[in-house]
Amino acid sequence: MEIAALWILPLALLIEYQFWQSIAWATPVFIFYVITVPALAAYIIVATGAGWLKLWKFNLKYTVGKVPIQIGLVYSSVINFFLLIFAELLSPPSSISLTVLTTILIAVSGAILGSLYDIALVHYRFLEVYIRPFYKREKTIKIVAAYGPWFFGLMGFAAGLSVKFGEYLLIETNQFISLGMVIAVGTLIIYAPFLFYFLFIIEHKRHKAESRNKVEGVAETTSS
Repeated sequence: MEIAALWILPLALLIEYQFWQSIAWATPVFIFYVITVPALAAYIIVATGAGWLKLWKFNLKYTVGKVPIQIGLVYSSVINFFLLIFAELLSPPSSISLTVLTTILIAVSGAILGSLYDIALVHYRFLEVYIRPFYKREKTIKIVAAYGPWFFGLMGFAAGLSVKFGEYLLIETNQFISLGMVIAVGTLIIYAPFLFYFLFIIEHKRHKAESRNKVEGVAETTSS
């Protein structure tokens, strides 16, 4: 099951790469961007959430710092699947209305497919998400429903914005712009919403720790 869920799916990138090459307006640089950026963003998000903050855990054989080595490729393959479906909406020239429509469609699609994918991972215990339904030992669907739609919807929305950003700079503008800089900013566009979420979690944990210390301090003073 692990092979099917986490090793076969990334192979779809090979097929998706061929489809991108068949699209007239998709340049080689843009194709590299659209495959690389979602993967990089996914690695950073998972490294922060699972590796550092330990908000969730993967029970998999091959990980680096608690980050599955193939997770970025899995996410990139899924995002590129949706991008290819909506390729006509992505095509230049850019417009605000089409950008909004594309990002919403990718967000909704990502929320649905991402949640279904995580239902399988949680059900087969490849993934543990440390939220209240998990500790209450509720059913898999309830666990994933507590985070899946907003988490994957947000990833899809941010990825849509990032891809339109890359498409505009790498295809529509005539100015020379460093590919490395575009990739860095494009990755940040996807990661930024989750960074704010992680900072909120850190602050929430700090506040709880301070409150606990105050209660313990009062208890010690009273007992003495």
